Amino acid sequence: GSTTRVLDRLEDVVTVTVYFSKDLPPYLASLDREVKDFLDEYRARAKGNLVVEFTDPADDPVTEQAVRALGIPRVQLNIMEADKAQVMAAYLGIAVQYGDETEVLPVVQGTNTLEYELTSAIVKVTGDPHTVGVAGPPGFSLESLQGLSSLLEGQYTLTPVDPAAGPIPPEVETLILADHDGLTDEALYRVDQFVMGGGKLLVLAPSVTIPPQSLQGRDRQVRMETLLRNWGVLVRHALVVDAQSAMASFQQGYLSYTVPYPWWPQIPGQQLSADNPVTAGLDALTLPWTSPLQAVAADSASGPAVEILAESSIRSFAKSAPYNLDPQNRMTMPAEGVEPQPVAFALTGRFPSYWAGGAAVPGDSLGTAQPIAESPETRMVVVGSWQFLIDSFVQQFNGNAVFAANAVDWMTLGGDLIEIRSRAGGGRLLREVDDSERTLLKVLGILAVPVLVVLAGLVRMRLRAIRRRRLAREYGGAA
Repeated sequence: GSTTRVLDRLEDVVTVTVYFSKDLPPYLASLDREVKDFLDEYRARAKGNLVVEFTDPADDPVTEQAVRALGIPRVQLNIMEADKAQVMAAYLGIAVQYGDETEVLPVVQGTNTLEYELTSAIVKVTGDPHTVGVAGPPGFSLESLQGLSSLLEGQYTLTPVDPAAGPIPPEVETLILADHDGLTDEALYRVDQFVMGGGKLLVLAPSVTIPPQSLQGRDRQVRMETLLRNWGVLVRHALVVDAQSAMASFQQGYLSYTVPYPWWPQIPGQQLSADNPVTAGLDALTLPWTSPLQAVAADSASGPAVEILAESSIRSFAKSAPYNLDPQNRMTMPAEGVEPQPVAFALTGRFPSYWAGGAAVPGDSLGTAQPIAESPETRMVVVGSWQFLIDSFVQQFNGNAVFAANAVDWMTLGGDLIEIRSRAGGGRLLREVDDSERTLLKVLGILAVPVLVVLAGLVRMRLRAIRRRRLAREYGGAA
């Protein structure tokens, strides 16, 4: 697993210090033992490169002061003794140290997420820092991506980037780019050359815009279209409509209501690629107002391989303009084109530059250097929506942030930590059933109770008959 690979790669000693108070309340006694057992496994796997220490900070005022300086607080715990509620103060933190680097788990409340948190801390203190750039329109910024940021902060530094304003900083390894109208030709050239230099790209490219406070969409020009087509991907001018959809809440006057909303396709695990680590362990992905993708012939024979990461259900179709997104507008299935729609692609390989054929480099400020014609082996992920990542959606569908964090991991780190994070990725969906199966289950549910009552009556009558015959034989009476 990921933890095993991380521990196998340790080249020097990492120190894990557990700052747990003694005499914890009974309901935390098992946590203390579980953490010790957990770390024993880590220590055994690390082959001498992991030292584990247990310390009660309250035993030494100097240690207690140092622990608080690390950011490990003394928490208040409620306990019941002699039918009285009492409060005690305790420490439940862990510090991971390697050289001059320290990462802290301030309060350990359980072991469900401990593997990810601890392995993340080891990766961060032992590895070089990774920088992820974020670029997009107003509304898509670090402030609106707190859910994603909280998943990435253990291994990455997120920084805002504006390719239209200047070169992409050289420390940026991976760029999360939401397509928007402000991407100038100069910006597109900088993104192209970022990829040619080995950069990784998560492209979020809707082909339909939805004005604020409106439920009427309209087609937009995807600014990344020329680059994406050059790499073998077309973002179609349409929106995916899916009968297998998420619930959405709407306000009409003083009335608030929640309904299944077919413009928000809900994609369960069986419709996600089991072969790519970005989606292999993910339970669900929900993409609001997403454009369908299509693999096309790349302009270069040596272009990247394109893999479907996610597709909508068999009861979905691509709806072109006009777009009436009102939830009360009843959608009917068309006669043709009802089939799964690809909504997320993974691309791997060497990417040709759009400017390799001799097209004029846009702008005078880019210098006279010749553009790089082809990238080294690198990776890219393309999705037909960017709204699925903002906090208002991530709060409802936390698998969305896990998907994007997995994509960043896969592109930047090559897969470390993905399977651990995905196991905690929320919301396993029930299996979708078709109408005939649903009707059968309903009928069985209605008939099951009376059938069982009849069977029980028949069994009882049979037992009484057997009993009467036995008595008749014993006492010579008539059966």
